[in-house]
Amino acid sequence: MCNYIASRVQGPVTAYLEAQREKELGEIIAAENLKPEETAQFIDAAFREGSIRASGTAITKVLPPVSRFSKEKNHGEKKRRVVQQLGEFFERFFGLVSKR
Repeated sequence: MCNYIASRVQGPVTAYLEAQREKELGEIIAAENLKPEETAQFIDAAFREGSIRASGTAITKVLPPVSRFSKEKNHGEKKRRVVQQLGEFFERFFGLVSKR
């Protein structure tokens, strides 16, 4: 009986978590003006590998382009903020939703 109940509940819960995951990731992408496809690939890789990679070229591919001649040298701050937000997102959903 317990397995029957678990199987009946698991489907709707999984669907809810997947929808919530997509919604929250979309909110981060919109708020930080990230590249949607690259961000989705970055997060999918993090779920496959079991961690967020804060260094290397993968994280820079999700960031919007920044002029090297801009007076506001905020690329480092933007990267730090995005890594923090994506890390919190990853921690919230890792182990709850299936890997893609």
